[in-house]
Amino acid sequence: MTRLRLLHFVGCLCLCGLLLAVCPPVHAAYSCTVTATSSGLLYDTPSPRDVTGSAALTCTRSSGDANTLSYRLKATDGNNATGSQPFRRVRLNSTSNYLEYSLRRGGTCNNSTDWRAPATGSSNVATGTLNFGAALTASTTLTYCIRVRVGAGGNPASPAAGVYSDTFNVFAQYPNSDAGALSPSDPVVMTVGVNNQCVFNTYPGDLAFNYTAFSATAQTSTTSFMLRCSSGLPWTVSVSPNPAVLQGLRYTITPSPASGSGNGNTGQAVTLTGSMQAGQAGTCTGPTCSAVQAHTVFITY
Repeated sequence: MTRLRLLHFVGCLCLCGLLLAVCPPVHAAYSCTVTATSSGLLYDTPSPRDVTGSAALTCTRSSGDANTLSYRLKATDGNNATGSQPFRRVRLNSTSNYLEYSLRRGGTCNNSTDWRAPATGSSNVATGTLNFGAALTASTTLTYCIRVRVGAGGNPASPAAGVYSDTFNVFAQYPNSDAGALSPSDPVVMTVGVNNQCVFNTYPGDLAFNYTAFSATAQTSTTSFMLRCSSGLPWTVSVSPNPAVLQGLRYTITPSPASGSGNGNTGQAVTLTGSMQAGQAGTCTGPTCSAVQAHTVFITY
């Protein structure tokens, strides 16, 4: 049997990102990782504009370890922070144009739930305790909220057009103490589109195929993402490379819809369907094989 797995898509507007896998440090026998989602919105009335994301904490333990583990979840101030608080900001490319935004713990942008990464103490961090029970793995998910005030809070009423961005990092400290181990940081990209722009509100996930040589039927896999484009702005979606070949198996990726007209911050869902044709022998020489391929999703507008 030939087994094929396609890993992460990289969404591209004006920016490209590189994902790095880093081995976490060990604290006792516990090991934790954080996976956070990136988000985007359009700078448009009414003010303010909010968007939510999530950060998932997953920890493992050895069988002899305690079945509970306290933790802190932290978020850095980003690449463009300024001031004594400080204020988080998205930036237009390498210009001096910025828009301020706030980052809060929880699904609503409550001013009392600021999310930071102090070197000591647990002020403005998310805390909790994982309960493993009899399992060796446990996880929890934190929802966060980003708010961009339109024409308020230090932001201009009519900023320069373009896609503004910032990257902050989310990581865990475990157990919940100043001496706790730190997980690898997971970068979160925040984008804000101003004046006839498109941004990814959510990003595509993985496509995975389990293909048996000479399969009598085509194999398919789907993933989806949310796209936000300014009202009335025409857009199209394309994927590269497409078609592609892995382990001698040819497949295509089809977006649906492949084009449309923007409807503002309401957003539009786009589904990517991967199809691996039937009757292919492949080049796997063992009982099973695996391969990965990165694809880029382009939004043209």
